[in-house]
Amino acid sequence: MSQILVIGEDKLCCTLGERLVAAALPTWKLAAPPIDTGGITKLVPNLPRYIQQATHVQPVLCIADTDNKCAKKLLSAWRPSHTPNSFLLRLAVTEAESWVLADRRGFADIFRVAMNKLPANLDDEQDPKRLILSLIANSKKRLFRDDMISQSDRSKPGAGYNFHLSTFVRSHWDIQRATEHSPSLRRALAACLSLNC
Repeated sequence: MSQILVIGEDKLCCTLGERLVAAALPTWKLAAPPIDTGGITKLVPNLPRYIQQATHVQPVLCIADTDNKCAKKLLSAWRPSHTPNSFLLRLAVTEAESWVLADRRGFADIFRVAMNKLPANLDDEQDPKRLILSLIANSKKRLFRDDMISQSDRSKPGAGYNFHLSTFVRSHWDIQRATEHSPSLRRALAACLSLNC
């Protein structure tokens, strides 16, 4: 059975990477639990090591955010020109939250928010995290309002923010629906599918 290593700049990126693998490479297994690097400043310096692993051990899927920077420029800066096809560096435009929100129907249903408040193209959303917080502030479910928004600063995520988003991605997120509203996610899925060729 083929294996792949998933690396993310944070926990949410890792969870999305797992789902990408499950959707695109259902007969593959994870080589190890996904590696949460704890931020882009820790992920980027280790890219040469991950590329070496993709070259000599098994394919590697890295997920990171663009944080409103140009994805093409980031990729050319971070990825050497002679990178093996078994190394996939995919960038969520503009944040991993964009990909989560891209399953508009699933997000609205689970988090009990109005779907018409979700934009049609999530890659165009400048601040997906802020959008999630504003949507959750109006959720019909108190648990989400209490857990996902900081009680001391309503503009900041609460302690349960990542937990509830990751649970949604694992249990309810529909990647096919999500690709309809996020071109960067659609490209990431296509890149994963190419490993089967």
